[in-house]
Amino acid sequence: MKSSFFKRWIPRFQAVPEGPTWVALWIAAVAAAVFCLAMEWVFFATKPSFMTVLTGWERVQILMLSPLPLIAVSAAGCVFLGGIARRIPRARGALVRIGMLWPGLILASSFLLMLDNFTYTLFRMGVQTSAGIWRYGYVAVFGLFWIGGWRLGMGMLRGLLARGKLGRLAAGIACVGAVCGGLGLVLGTDGAAGPIDEEVPQGENPLPNVLLLTPDGVSAEHLSVYGYERDTTPFVRTHSAGRALICENGFANATTSGGSIASLLTGKLPTTTRLYYPPEILMGSDAYEHLPGILRPYGYENVDISCRQNADAFDLNMLHSFHEANGRLENSGGWPQAAGRWLGMPTAYFLKSSGERLLDRLLHAAGVKEFEAAYDEVVDKQELTLDYDARRLERLLGLIRSDRRRPLFAHVHLLWTHGPSFYSPNPVFSEKGQQQEPFERDFYDDAILDADGVLAKIAEALASSKQLDRTIVVLSSDHGRQWGSGRIPLIFWFPGGAHAGRIRTNAQNLDVAPTLLDYLGIPKPEWMEGVSLLAGDPPADRPVFNTAANSGVVDFETGLVDSSRSKPPFYSLGRLTATIANRTFALDLNTGNVATGVVAGHTQPLGEGQGPSLAEAREILFRHLEASGYALPASWRKAAQP
Repeated sequence: MKSSFFKRWIPRFQAVPEGPTWVALWIAAVAAAVFCLAMEWVFFATKPSFMTVLTGWERVQILMLSPLPLIAVSAAGCVFLGGIARRIPRARGALVRIGMLWPGLILASSFLLMLDNFTYTLFRMGVQTSAGIWRYGYVAVFGLFWIGGWRLGMGMLRGLLARGKLGRLAAGIACVGAVCGGLGLVLGTDGAAGPIDEEVPQGENPLPNVLLLTPDGVSAEHLSVYGYERDTTPFVRTHSAGRALICENGFANATTSGGSIASLLTGKLPTTTRLYYPPEILMGSDAYEHLPGILRPYGYENVDISCRQNADAFDLNMLHSFHEANGRLENSGGWPQAAGRWLGMPTAYFLKSSGERLLDRLLHAAGVKEFEAAYDEVVDKQELTLDYDARRLERLLGLIRSDRRRPLFAHVHLLWTHGPSFYSPNPVFSEKGQQQEPFERDFYDDAILDADGVLAKIAEALASSKQLDRTIVVLSSDHGRQWGSGRIPLIFWFPGGAHAGRIRTNAQNLDVAPTLLDYLGIPKPEWMEGVSLLAGDPPADRPVFNTAANSGVVDFETGLVDSSRSKPPFYSLGRLTATIANRTFALDLNTGNVATGVVAGHTQPLGEGQGPSLAEAREILFRHLEASGYALPASWRKAAQP
């Protein structure tokens, strides 16, 4: 029994047959690469993923082009080993066996991902759920898969050599690869402008640090700095007096974190980028056009500290943006950008995502890095939220205290205030109670008070490291309480209290990037859709647009858009709201109906007879959708006619 087991699983070093060995090895590697990436393609195509928003051709393009890099690497490896074998003929057999480790590794990777997909889909058990000593079992499983892949590859090699005529087969594979590569060159690029690599010379005075803080789900009407009866923000309130530019009526541009954070960092509306809800990502030029990409040539060290589920810059496909996102360093070799230029952005994102899926599982199984349960963090698992937020805060404080030679740009997205449940280590308003209902006021207010304490710690770290007077701090949020579209905090602290005052008309997250660029003396690009608030109050009748995802197309078990439910003409977009002064006009894209409302706590309400009528507001919403490339149902126009 024992002997039979070892004969089955331990490789037998039989003699390698004569013939075009390196051609056969390359063909085996090609087969392994095609199989592995085809299985990954099936996984992404049949599950809610970034492929949800791709066209049918783009999906086929990924299937055709994604194996090419592995095929090219395999060819280079075979040429290298073949060159050594020419010089040392006696080592030919050993070199072939060593070379077969590569296709064996590819197959082992595919087998592990397939096993994990299967067990997690059926039983919600897999590599990511393993803990303790049991996780190391997956390392052993991977090792067995590698041995099995090696054996399969050696069997294929011997079969190919026995069959003969490998030249024709290799030529056919090369022709297919050349055709796919040609298609990639012609159709793979999407016209996206590449990153700006040149460094802008620095003057004698270095540029200030920029900290962009976006605690999740904070409503302005619950902040004492905005007049709330409870002192939920004692630090922000006192630190703002005479030193901050406070937007009295600030708004986000989406009710979901992904769309909102993307609009904040790009200065573009979600209706422009078409990014509303995971797993939608930035595509084309939108992937390169953003605030961190503008700041990089000016010498900024860019760090994203956020939630992996819906606010991570790398996961949003924000290319050449941050040097680091949630502990992951940007690829220094720039291969995703190169792959995007040659094979198309969808293919590059697919390869990056597949590689991360495998690496995350292997590192977790080896005990090197804990698997990040990104979605669990935003579905009311407070123990995860508090733990991850503590790590995020510590990372930011470490950056502030570190000895850096470059200015820092950091985006920090914390989930203490996310809800619907809240836990405060030092309760004040909820001291004698226990939360019974979602988003209970006492517990929500305590979460805001805790977040205010976090801001105090950040300011203390800046002061102790003598960076407070050379740091711009911006406080905002991705949306209001309970994913609402009402007022959010929007406050700027510039060095030396510059530009302190109040913006009384409506401001929005879209204005943050233009305002920062204006202060830094950097020209605002034409594609940014907001305005600088340093110029004073924006027009009172300016529409502020806010989007909401269509909840009917979201799979709430995974927290992702389900492509089978997402239909034209609006797909995952469910509601578009225009806020004009204190009035809101919300267009339901499922019905075409427009509902009106009044913004709670607005400090600059419209006078009697001011502002648009319902018909005029509907036309504003319709025109915005059409300008963004959406085709409106003809019946909507007819119904809107008097």
